[in-house]
Amino acid sequence: GNGVRPTPAGDLVIRHARETLARWQTLQTEIAELSGEVHGEVRIVSIPAPIVRILPRAITTTSRRHPQITFRVIDASPADHAEEMRARRPDVAILFIDRRQSGYDVVAKINLKLGAIMHPDHPLATRKELTLTECAAYPVAMLSDPWLLNAAAEAEFIHSGAQFHSVLLSNSLSVTKEVMLAGLGIGFFTPAGFMEELKAGDLVHVPLVEQELQQSEIGLLIHRERQNGPAVRAVTSSLIEEFAALDRDISQLGFANSSG
Repeated sequence: GNGVRPTPAGDLVIRHARETLARWQTLQTEIAELSGEVHGEVRIVSIPAPIVRILPRAITTTSRRHPQITFRVIDASPADHAEEMRARRPDVAILFIDRRQSGYDVVAKINLKLGAIMHPDHPLATRKELTLTECAAYPVAMLSDPWLLNAAAEAEFIHSGAQFHSVLLSNSLSVTKEVMLAGLGIGFFTPAGFMEELKAGDLVHVPLVEQELQQSEIGLLIHRERQNGPAVRAVTSSLIEEFAALDRDISQLGFANSSG
């Protein structure tokens, strides 16, 4: 603050001191992780489907390794998670990837197809693919903010004159799933939150033909400035394992050509 500029030697000392401090912090992190003394709260924002499958497994794995870590999980609507991400509050986010998620690094992702999910006895269950207009001839079960469908449905329905009839409108994935299992309505989802039901044949996933719905990427996003914190690193490690496991399951069931 006195206007005196550091000499080259002074620059070297400052740089060396910073590098030494960074190495020391990294070493402390690694020692803490090895000793099981990692603690702290990790804030996670997620769309509904991963909360059903990915997050509980990752939390269980992390807690067994590091019992002092606590979790704050937010099941976010698109409007809520956009606000969370703008404010950069989450340490970790599991969301559909878009270009507005600045300040975060994508460390894992899965390519998924949005499809019509229904009871195997449904008249459309044997089809290889469907349009939204064909689905609209039957009752549907919708999450209360179906943002991924809105633009595609509006554009198509202008031409076809179709209209969705919702037997259920809910912000709960579990309630929506039960309605679908009962055969009361078609839901529009990626397979991610329904793997057990799809494997067992209790539900059927039929891809939608609309081009903008062909590929959706669910990403694991980590806060760039907090990603090296011991607790965040531990949670991230478990989540990457679960992303890989889900990716394998989806590939085996033939729902997507996965990458990453």
